[in-house]
Amino acid sequence: MSETDPLLELNPTPGTVVKLVKKLVDEPWPRSDEERENLFAHLGFISGSRYELENEESPHQMNELDIGVGGQALGSWDTYNCEFLGVTIHLYSTQESGAPAVQSGINELSIQLTELFGKPEHPWENEETPPCIWEANGRTITTHLFNRRDSTVMLSVEDTALAAVAEADAISG
Repeated sequence: MSETDPLLELNPTPGTVVKLVKKLVDEPWPRSDEERENLFAHLGFISGSRYELENEESPHQMNELDIGVGGQALGSWDTYNCEFLGVTIHLYSTQESGAPAVQSGINELSIQLTELFGKPEHPWENEETPPCIWEANGRTITTHLFNRRDSTVMLSVEDTALAAVAEADAISG
């Protein structure tokens, strides 16, 4: 009995996801709602409802996002102080802990993102698969594997400067 290649199980493929990341990095970053809507239309993204948060007065707001590639990709887009912060996608989610396909997915994403954006930073090394962070064109690209109870790959592309402001505000507040 032969085992199937876990990469064949991934939908969307890592290559498809990396192409979207590259477009988010290469395109001008939206500075208004109209520019964000135009970018989303160009990328084939469909914005959904705003998530209800515990604190509706929070400067950080999240909205549902369909990235238009089918498969197992749960997306959201975020604002901070009403400015477009970025896009987050949860990929290859399963209720299985340590799923081989999910591990293959993050490995392949990391390989392809490294080919495009160079060697990533690892903010901490105390995990089996530590987060990877790439900086490119004023954007921060982050991948993180969550693998203890369920398995999923979180990938985000954020405006680096605005993310730094949000993080500083969270620390001081």
